[in-house]
Amino acid sequence: MSKVIVVIDSTAYIPDNLIKELNIQVIPLHLIWGDKAYKDGVDLKAKDFYPMLKAAKDVPTTSQPSPQEFIEVYKPILDKGDKVISIHISTGISGTVNSANQAKEMLASNDIEIIDSKSTGTGLGLVALATARLAQKNGSFEECKEIAHKAVENIGVYFVVDTLEYLHKGGRIGGASALLGSALDLKPILYFDKDGKLDSYEKVRTKKKAIRRLIEITQEKIGNKRPIHFAIIQVDAEEDAANLRAELENLYKPEEIAEMMVVTLSPVIGTHTGPGVIAISFLVGM
Repeated sequence: MSKVIVVIDSTAYIPDNLIKELNIQVIPLHLIWGDKAYKDGVDLKAKDFYPMLKAAKDVPTTSQPSPQEFIEVYKPILDKGDKVISIHISTGISGTVNSANQAKEMLASNDIEIIDSKSTGTGLGLVALATARLAQKNGSFEECKEIAHKAVENIGVYFVVDTLEYLHKGGRIGGASALLGSALDLKPILYFDKDGKLDSYEKVRTKKKAIRRLIEITQEKIGNKRPIHFAIIQVDAEEDAANLRAELENLYKPEEIAEMMVVTLSPVIGTHTGPGVIAISFLVGM
C-alpha cells in the first residue's frame, strides 16, 4: 500500500522531533549573505544567525529552492510508489510554490499535490502537522489532500515586529507599507490576509500593549471553535513567549488545547522580520 509523504520548506520550522516522528521531508530555502550562500536551517541555524543579523550592516537576501531541488526530494518518494503532499510558504511572499509546481510538471506526476499555505512559520507548520498525522494513520491521498486544504482555511497568524525596517529592506512589507511613515513609535500587528499577503491589522503604541492585543485578536478569531492547536514564535523574545504561553493556557481549558508549541523563527523568515518578533499561530476546529 502506498504511503503519503508530507514535504515542507524550511520556513515551517517544525521541531526536529516531530519532523522525525512524522517522516516529514524538508526542502531548505536559501539565504545569500555577501559572497556566501546558506541553506536555511542546514548550513545556518537560528541560534547562530540572529547574533550575526544584529551585528551586520547589510541584511542578507533570500531565495526559493530551484525546481531541481524539489525533484531531488520528490523522485525518491515517487520511485517507492508513494505519494507527495507538498505544503509551502505563501505565494504572496515567495516563489517557492512556483518552483514546486515546475518540478511537478517536469516529473509529469499526478501523485504530487502542491499546497499554498497562505502563510509561513508555524501557520504553515500546523497545516503540515495535521496532514502528516493523518498520513501516519494511513489516511489516503485524497483524505490527506482534503485535510491539508481544510487546515489552510482554519489557521491564523498574527505577529508583532519591533521594527518594519527588515520587512521594508526585504521587499516583503505588502499592505503594511502604509505604516512606514508613522511607525517610529508604533508596534504594528501584522497578519496574512485571505490571499496570503502580508498586511497590517492594526498599530499599537507599545510592545506590551501589542502582545495584549495579540491575545485579544486570537480570542476573537478563534471564537467557539475547538480544539485549538497553538504555536508561539519568538526571536530574542523568550520572556514574552513564556508569558504569552502562560496567558493562553490560563484562558483556555487543558482539554481545549490540542497542542502548544514555542519555536524560534527560521533564518530566512527572520531576515525579513528582524529580532524581537513575537507571533501567535493557531489551527482551530480540527
